[in-house]
Amino acid sequence: MEVSPQAVMGRFFKLASVTAGIGAVHVLTLLMSWYTVVSDTITTTPIQGYVITESMYMSIGGGIIGGVAVLLSSLSSSIRTARWLIGTTSLVGALLAIASPAYAHLMIIPALHAEGHLGIGIFMSYLSAIAMAVPAVTIIATPIRVEVMPYTGPYYPSVSPPAVEEAVELVQAAEIPPGAICGICYQELDPSATLMCSGCQTLFHKGCIDIWVNLNGTCPSCKKPVLR
Repeated sequence: MEVSPQAVMGRFFKLASVTAGIGAVHVLTLLMSWYTVVSDTITTTPIQGYVITESMYMSIGGGIIGGVAVLLSSLSSSIRTARWLIGTTSLVGALLAIASPAYAHLMIIPALHAEGHLGIGIFMSYLSAIAMAVPAVTIIATPIRVEVMPYTGPYYPSVSPPAVEEAVELVQAAEIPPGAICGICYQELDPSATLMCSGCQTLFHKGCIDIWVNLNGTCPSCKKPVLR
């Protein structure tokens, strides 16, 4: 199946949560009757799962490991690592849970040498333990191909940065043609107080151009920024 990485991790978490939930039910079967000893036609003695110490430890251990699988699914970031780590942990918990009723059924109960019959609790323990293994096997056995989801956000076309406009300088005019006038006030220039734009060579009174540049920062003629 082809899904996004987020969906994969979400499914892992759900399957691990199912394993943990069934593991909790499996632990509760310890409170039920696993075997009933029949002394005579009237007297019966039920044996709960928690009485069998080894089975109790295996059932509780399987339930705890199922909970660890949920924790791993919420902390893992790599899909491939999470798949095997969560699946393996869940499967180990399920196998430990299956071993619990199997040990009681095959080892402890025959050793009692007592007449009786299996209780509903041991069947529920078998059933819940096998159910724990289903999500674990699903995580491990299902092939997953991760799809890189296309970007669906707004598209911003590349914009070239604005060209940096060349700056000019105001320099002392070396020569002033006869009858030359200021480019700002249009009055005749004074040779001792005349400045020229290095870009467009326009002449200005020093007082006029100083006021203009202080206000605008550019040459009034060529509009280029003025270095001060």
